[in-house]
Amino acid sequence: MGHGWAPSRLLAWIGGAVTLLGVVLLLVLAVQRGWLGPATRVLGGAGLGAGLLAAAFRVRGRPGGTSGSYALAATGFAVLYLDTVAATVLYDYLPIFGGLTTGFVIAGGGLLLADRWRAQPVGVGVVVGCAVCAPLVTGEPNATLVGFLALLHLAATPVQLRHGWPRLAQVAALPVVIAAILADARAMLTATDHLTGVLAVSTASLLGIVVATLTAVLRPDDNTAIAALVAAPIPVLLATPLVERPLAAALAAGVAVVLTTLWGSRFVPSGRFVPSGRLLPNQLARLPAKFTTAAGGLAALATMQATMISLDASVWATALLCEALLLTLGALWLRSPGVLLGALSYATLGTLVALHHDIPPWLLVLVSRSAGLAGVLVGVLTALVAVAIPLAGVRLGALSRPPAAKTVWLLSGVLVLYGTATATMALVALFQQDRSGFLTGHVLITLSWVVLAIALLLRGITLPSLRVAGMVLLPVALTKLFLFDMATLDGFARVVAFLCTGLVLLAAGVRYARALSTDSPVG
Repeated sequence: MGHGWAPSRLLAWIGGAVTLLGVVLLLVLAVQRGWLGPATRVLGGAGLGAGLLAAAFRVRGRPGGTSGSYALAATGFAVLYLDTVAATVLYDYLPIFGGLTTGFVIAGGGLLLADRWRAQPVGVGVVVGCAVCAPLVTGEPNATLVGFLALLHLAATPVQLRHGWPRLAQVAALPVVIAAILADARAMLTATDHLTGVLAVSTASLLGIVVATLTAVLRPDDNTAIAALVAAPIPVLLATPLVERPLAAALAAGVAVVLTTLWGSRFVPSGRFVPSGRLLPNQLARLPAKFTTAAGGLAALATMQATMISLDASVWATALLCEALLLTLGALWLRSPGVLLGALSYATLGTLVALHHDIPPWLLVLVSRSAGLAGVLVGVLTALVAVAIPLAGVRLGALSRPPAAKTVWLLSGVLVLYGTATATMALVALFQQDRSGFLTGHVLITLSWVVLAIALLLRGITLPSLRVAGMVLLPVALTKLFLFDMATLDGFARVVAFLCTGLVLLAAGVRYARALSTDSPVG
């Protein structure tokens, strides 16, 4: 066992923990069995805490008393903090605001002592003791507990920023997040008014984001800032089901705005937005790249949640695909592969929603089903997104590896064909929703695929990648013609499909031969 955990130090801290647990058990048991009066219990707890603090100062001045003084001081402040929680929650001696204020002062005193002694163990002991035992006194994760733990986090922040103590940062940030999440879960199981709890959780989340940002600015190498930033918004995002839709959307949108501001600060020095220091503080320009990247990913998640909360499920696919297109344009403008990754996430979810709700596969095989105008729009958006994201990836150098690029382009091609096919069928069904319209739609789909394949071949005389795409699409279109159209279409529709396809291929063959004779040879 190393010197840091010598037997004397270990015994001191174990003794402090057992003492603290004994205080909790005494408070709870005294309430259950009616021992002493409430005033006696509160005064007794205060006296015990003060006695432990006095002993800590007395022991510290003696040889070898440093570790013991740390344990005594941490235990004393934790006892005083728990005594305040009990006086507020169990005995109603203090109003909520008074209890929170007193708890903040006590925790702040303990952390101030840790700062003066330059002793991280004291700060960690105060925070851990208060955070672990406070739920045992309150009995349930509620707004009061979240408030106490949030103030504990706030009190620890100046000391943690001053000394850069990572363990103190961790033990201060984690309890309030866990308590807020548990408060969300408890509120979902009850039928009471949840506004107070949601406000407490929202305040705690905002506090977590602010503290994480300050940590990243003042101590860029402290990775706990990123972990705290990732954890902080989770409680408020989980709390959205507890309130009405407008407020829930506002909560998610508020989180998205705050996180987007943090992410956007990375572009301040480049001059693309505003000169540093006008609309955003100069300090935000010093945020580490990893921190702003995490903020951007969380902002995309919060925006997605705000979108799906504020809009009806029938327009989710349209909204998500439109946002994917906007993010793709933003990625090109900012030259940011990270933004393009966000666009891909929106496109993936939007496409899955579209396949389930707006343009399901059976629209291409069932005569009686029509997607309506929404199907036309979603089909077109699916095809546009499937083309735009890979093209942006090529421009940004994100598709430089051949295996990954081939997979992406193959998936893109499938989605383009599917999107255009479903859009065509939905458009035709708007005017003729019967078997004739169904047949007409498939004829148009086959012809459009053939025309697109020929256009790619002609353009591919100078661009090999487009030539390859055309050479892949043309067999696909012909396979549909001979397998699906031959079996499904009947009478005049089948004749039209074959005649039109044949004439288009003849004309394209002549044009392609002429183009080859006048242009440079095909490599």
